[in-house]
Amino acid sequence: MLEALSSQMSQAHGTDVLDLAGRRLQWLQQRESVLAGNVANANTPGYTPRDIASFQGVLQNQMSMTLAQTEPGHLAGHGTGGGAKRTGTNTSIDGNQVDIENQLEKIADTNDQQRLATNAYSVYMSMFSVALGSSSS
Repeated sequence: MLEALSSQMSQAHGTDVLDLAGRRLQWLQQRESVLAGNVANANTPGYTPRDIASFQGVLQNQMSMTLAQTEPGHLAGHGTGGGAKRTGTNTSIDGNQVDIENQLEKIADTNDQQRLATNAYSVYMSMFSVALGSSSS
């Protein structure tokens, strides 16, 4: 019932937070699976680690917005992913390119993001419960 109400409200205001949180959690689950596969194949000769497209890329089609340059001295509003990316790969003797430390960092980051998305979803659902006058907590 709450999801239906949220969907109706989002159509009126443009953003469905519950749907966004759900899509984020699905993306995080896919990424965690891919990263686990990388770690599982850390000793497989010739294995090259994989990753999935960023979540920003998933949302690009649905939430396209560019920043306006309001003053001539301001930077143009081009959205780039930002963040540092490691270049180059370490290849072992057997041709394996899995860097366990890097993969574990990505897994820990994914875990933190899952916790954040789950907490945001829980808070949003609690707000709905309060607004509807139910005390399911």
